[in-house]
Amino acid sequence: MGSRIETVEVLSFRLELPKLALERLPTELGSAVAVRLERDEDGTLVLEQQGQDSFLRFHMEGDAAELVEICVSQDAQGAFFQKVLGALMVRFQGDLRARLVFDPRENTSKEPWVEVSIERGRTSWPGLATQSAAVRLAHAAAEGGSVGASGEGGEPPEEPLTAEEEELSRLLARADSEWQEYQRLKRMRQQPK
Repeated sequence: MGSRIETVEVLSFRLELPKLALERLPTELGSAVAVRLERDEDGTLVLEQQGQDSFLRFHMEGDAAELVEICVSQDAQGAFFQKVLGALMVRFQGDLRARLVFDPRENTSKEPWVEVSIERGRTSWPGLATQSAAVRLAHAAAEGGSVGASGEGGEPPEEPLTAEEEELSRLLARADSEWQEYQRLKRMRQQPK
């Protein structure tokens, strides 16, 4: 697999996110991927990578932004695909089927492309799979349930945790425990003597 994505051939997609989350994205990404958000004449918002050809176009409906166009081209190290498009798909439980076409000079495989599939924010694509697991674990922790549980009638999880998800779960539990201990010590220190 090459390090530069020549183009992304989009087969199908679905993504809707809060307008506010879209507006905050350039600041959240910081220097990881330089993007800017601009309004087109037709009222759509375009999230584009500065100095590059990659962009996402969103139709605005009230407080929601619906993805209507994807263009990823000449994406060095796949940064826009991985940190912008893929991260949004995972974070906001979108769907994407696409073929990534890599730089032929760097691609040693027989096929000139690799298919990527994201369904309801879940994927096995390297890097995004970890983000997907973290999002599922965060939702479960916030709701006090288990990963993959639908919350309706206490149904069992849709699928068992992968080893990666189990490790993330352990790390998140440890982090939560450490945070609680920090908060306890902080409260003790702030109490009047």
